[in-house]
Amino acid sequence: MSMSSDQPSGPVRIMLWSTPRSVSTAFARSMSARGDTEVFWEPYFSCYFFGPDGAERIGELPFDGTELTNEKYTYNYVNKLLGSVDFPVSRILFVKDMVEGIKDDFNVVKSGYKHSFIIRHPRKTFRSLYRSNQARKVSQDNANLIKRHKDVYHTLEQFYRHVQTELDQGAPPIIDADDLVDQPEKLLRKYCQATGIEYTPKMLTWESVDGDQLNWHCTDVGIFARPETKKSLMLSNALKGQGFGKAPDLTKDMKLPSAIEEMIKHALPAYEKLYNLRIKP
Repeated sequence: MSMSSDQPSGPVRIMLWSTPRSVSTAFARSMSARGDTEVFWEPYFSCYFFGPDGAERIGELPFDGTELTNEKYTYNYVNKLLGSVDFPVSRILFVKDMVEGIKDDFNVVKSGYKHSFIIRHPRKTFRSLYRSNQARKVSQDNANLIKRHKDVYHTLEQFYRHVQTELDQGAPPIIDADDLVDQPEKLLRKYCQATGIEYTPKMLTWESVDGDQLNWHCTDVGIFARPETKKSLMLSNALKGQGFGKAPDLTKDMKLPSAIEEMIKHALPAYEKLYNLRIKP
């Protein structure tokens, strides 16, 4: 199912890959705040979970995930959109996506983009997912959470290797979320240098918005498509915040079920491999 093509001319094209709950939406807000960037919100994730050919549906939402299906979101549609040259005033095309959307076939990813990664400690990621489930009073046994996310860090690390070996992009830049929120200016400067774009202080702050105010592509599907998810805990911090905020204090950590602790333990080796390759502050 390979969909490669020659690199389009025009803007600098960048993809940022992550696991869930990794400050990636805040990173997209930072890129959007530049004023010269078109942002594409999780197009491959939308194909996988909401498109007509998607392999899974998200079942832990407060409604049946099939209600969010959008027939438009095929991989061919997304790759045609990402390959478009109809962005004459934009210097950068920036795709924020989660690696879950390509876990069955890395070759669906559009060529011609510079790949980058943002990571977050599994304890913080899985704690955040668990808290979100508890707040929505769904998946009390956490079965869906575990089934869907258990191997997500390993998939991210595998795709990193794929970018190195199959796409021949050397060592793709990796940002750790804690480093970013602790020292945003330093990390953003280094990220911009690594991806071939100019740093601007505009990336440090942005306005609080509602989901309807975001001028992002691919927000007509998934979590943005319905009021009950668009205004949910999953997006509220990134949309209401005006910067990267602060890293959560794990000395005040909530007690997690043993099954979630096992997920964290399982994910740590892959996370640590990527962490050791990160851009250092």
